[in-house]
Amino acid sequence: MGAKYGQHFLVNQHAAERIALAMQLGPADAVLEIGPGKGALTAFLLKAQQVAVVEVDPEMIALLKARFGSVPNVRVFQADILEFDFARLSEANQGRSPFKVVGNLPYNLTSPILRRLSDWTGWKTAFVMVQKEVADRLCAKAATSAYGALSAGMSLTCGAETVFELSGASFKPPPKVKSAVVKLTRREIPLTVDILGTQRVIQAAFQQRRKTILNSLSHGLGLEKDDIQQILEKTGINPGERPERISPELFVRLNDSLSKSGRLE
Repeated sequence: MGAKYGQHFLVNQHAAERIALAMQLGPADAVLEIGPGKGALTAFLLKAQQVAVVEVDPEMIALLKARFGSVPNVRVFQADILEFDFARLSEANQGRSPFKVVGNLPYNLTSPILRRLSDWTGWKTAFVMVQKEVADRLCAKAATSAYGALSAGMSLTCGAETVFELSGASFKPPPKVKSAVVKLTRREIPLTVDILGTQRVIQAAFQQRRKTILNSLSHGLGLEKDDIQQILEKTGINPGERPERISPELFVRLNDSLSKSGRLE
């Protein structure tokens, strides 16, 4: 069960309880759980006022409804989280505090789910189980080896910190790599109002991360090097710098400069 969806079900009850404790749930909280699987973690979330679980696998949906269908504060949604209408949650929440999100993210869909989460403004904190390599990238700062497009892109809307690591034995089937729980805290004010535009520049910069920021942006954005060089220098960025040394704040300034130049389509 669940194999075709790339799921590794959490079976470590101690880890599930530890995650729920880290979430600091209270009777006024609203929780969104992404990919609950068989409900190992869901069982520790029930002290919240409402728990919405979104699961794509129909076999898991049957198990979840059998286990939690009679629990009044649990709602089970069968949907792909990448296509789920978050407005369904906001309407039920009726202006209460933002959601606390938790999820054991499928390894093959981690980045798209994180980007979808970044776009949604209805949450305050998220605790996500991801590959340790992804956790390192999420938490990485500029000028470190793990820093990349995911690090800079997610930093536009949230901060990240590793809570604890998990061995493969915590899951069934056990993955071949270590996992980690990362806490994401949504910024009250994003670093920029043009998140999509800045993300586009970040993605272009890291398409060829071994090249200089001048070469990678020229290739990724399809612009002349002379034009890019002028904009970089105006922004205070050395054209010979590597992308991994550019902070999220500098990427924001760079996108603003590119936008004002009128050279971006």
